[in-house]
Amino acid sequence: VLIRGFVALHTLDGSQSVGGAVYLSETAAAGDATAPSSSGDIVRLIGYATNPSSTIIYFDPDKTFVEIT
Repeated sequence: VLIRGFVALHTLDGSQSVGGAVYLSETAAAGDATAPSSSGDIVRLIGYATNPSSTIIYFDPDKTFVEIT
């Protein structure tokens, strides 16, 4: 179980910048640099990008989430 730390995701969609937010993706084992925006989607911050060309992120998930209606 990882509570906080560095982790390599299978994929990281979008173009992230160092320190940019990474959101939970609808794809298993993936993150997304763009927050979901469709109705019914859950928006949850899971960490921060460490390198623009890498899938390694600093995993520190926010304790809150928002559902788009």
